[in-house]
Amino acid sequence: MSLGKHLIERLKLLNAPSERPHVVEVESVGASYFSLGAWQGHRRAIVEFGDHDRYSVTLRALEVGLGEGSAEEPQAFLSGRAAAIARRLSYLEEPLAVWELNSLDGAAQLRSTPPLREGQEISYWEVLLRASDTPSVRVARYRWQPGTADRSLVEYPATFSLLGRMADDLSACLEQSADLPNS
Repeated sequence: MSLGKHLIERLKLLNAPSERPHVVEVESVGASYFSLGAWQGHRRAIVEFGDHDRYSVTLRALEVGLGEGSAEEPQAFLSGRAAAIARRLSYLEEPLAVWELNSLDGAAQLRSTPPLREGQEISYWEVLLRASDTPSVRVARYRWQPGTADRSLVEYPATFSLLGRMADDLSACLEQSADLPNS
């Protein structure tokens, strides 16, 4: 069973109180949200969400990680995986492009390019890729408005199947070999 399918099965259990998985409630700026994890071998997926129904959640963030690192140099790892993520997540509202790549910090940031503009409000996907002993990638949606000091996290309505697909695609990108063609 793929990581995405395992994640979907765990999410479905949210609506089966007698079989409900261990869900950890976390406090964040006065608002409750939940975190649910799924593991498959050395891969993990963690979904942070605010609410849920039978087939979807209000996604705050999805993080996918590996329990083991890559032997590649950080620059090669980050540039290759960032390009793969931009290609594989092409089904999101806006295309992704590398916004920043810093091999010294072991991180790459991708954002929607161009972002969604509704009046003066700007919404965009952000993907943070980390190269470390346990590589990971975190996806979240943000909103910014003129006159605000900082951006805000957007709770995005996401179906279980979308989250499963994203988890599988991100896992595949993290695990790809530098000498293999990207899918």
